[in-house]
Amino acid sequence: MINTIKKTYSDIILKKRILKIKTEMRKIITSLCKEKFWIDWYGAYEINPKNLVYWICVESDNQRDLLKSNIELQKELKDLLVKQNYPYDAIKHIKINIESQETVDRESEGSWYYHFK
Repeated sequence: MINTIKKTYSDIILKKRILKIKTEMRKIITSLCKEKFWIDWYGAYEINPKNLVYWICVESDNQRDLLKSNIELQKELKDLLVKQNYPYDAIKHIKINIESQETVDRESEGSWYYHFK
C-alpha cells in the first residue's frame, strides 16, 4: 500500500514537471515563432521517465526548418529538463521534435494521430 502511494505521488510530481517544462517551452517558442503553434507530449513516463516525447507543432515547413536548424534552441529546450529537475538519467532519452501541419497534411492525410504512430 505504501509503495503504491509513493508511486502515485511520484507520478504526480513527475507530471507536474512535464507540464511545467511544456509551459516553459511555450514561452521560448513564442519568442521565435511568428505563426500559430502548439506543444504536445506523450509517453509512458510512469513506467520509466525516459519514455517521454515532446512535439512542437507549427503550421509551415519553413517555420519547422527554422526552429530545427537553431542549435541554440535545441540546447535551451533540453536544458529545461534539467532546470525542472526531471530525472537526470532519463534526460538523454527524452525526444523534443518539431513538425509542421504542412508535412502532416502531405504525409499523413492531415492526421497528427497517424503521423505520430
